[in-house]
Amino acid sequence: MKRKGATQDTIFIAILISVFAISVLPVVIMFIRSWKTLPQVGRSQIFVTLPLHYGNYIEAWALVQRYLMNTIFVVVTSVIGVVLLSSITAYVFARYRFPGKNVLFAAIIALLMIPGVIGFVPSIILVLKIFKLSNNFLGVLFPYWSGGQIFAIFVLRAFFEGLPEEMFEAARLDGAGHFDLYVRITLPLSGSILSVIAILNIIGTWNDYVWPLIVLSNESVRTIAVGLTFLRDTKQPDPGVEMASYVIASIPMFILFLVTMKTFVRGIASGAIKA
Repeated sequence: MKRKGATQDTIFIAILISVFAISVLPVVIMFIRSWKTLPQVGRSQIFVTLPLHYGNYIEAWALVQRYLMNTIFVVVTSVIGVVLLSSITAYVFARYRFPGKNVLFAAIIALLMIPGVIGFVPSIILVLKIFKLSNNFLGVLFPYWSGGQIFAIFVLRAFFEGLPEEMFEAARLDGAGHFDLYVRITLPLSGSILSVIAILNIIGTWNDYVWPLIVLSNESVRTIAVGLTFLRDTKQPDPGVEMASYVIASIPMFILFLVTMKTFVRGIASGAIKA
């Protein structure tokens, strides 16, 4: 019986290693090619060739720095808007009673059932035709602020409802108002869930391609996901510079993973997204 269990563990580990290798291999090849010149790429596609050319990263940074700064601005603004607006909305749904609350909440959550692609045409009409926000960061941010809130409201409401009512009652007896209850009690106790919401929003916004492609046609306002796709056609870099650009674009998400991995896991383990 123990031998059978050991065999199953070995097979399971082998499968995990295989999946990991398949997932990491493209990243390794990208990193290796980022140090190559065009002749070196011609000699060897995937193996290291000497000497290494760090100049590819200097050229790549000159090409993508504007895209990177644009993306950081969009991501930070999007995260602040989503966390702030969704936490306020979820707090009202969780801690207060008013007529039609359940119906309104159900209507908001029902939007999760609608595929995002269905809202593309109405969003395009609203943002580009009515508000005239083409090549404007607000045109990208409005759908992020609205659409990104739905899941966050759903999760935050469940979390806020689980907070002890005794603390709120004690604060009210001490003269705390609505704003004090939200800022001094709810937010400090919700660091784990808010961090999960923020991390998920950062990843989704950073990697989003279709909506910024539609709204931001001007090169000066493109995000990194859009800018990289036009890199070969507009700037014509050699493969080494192109791969170096991809590496630079990946570094912020890699740093985010290293910095927030424990926070993200702790937020999930504490029941932050158990709803």
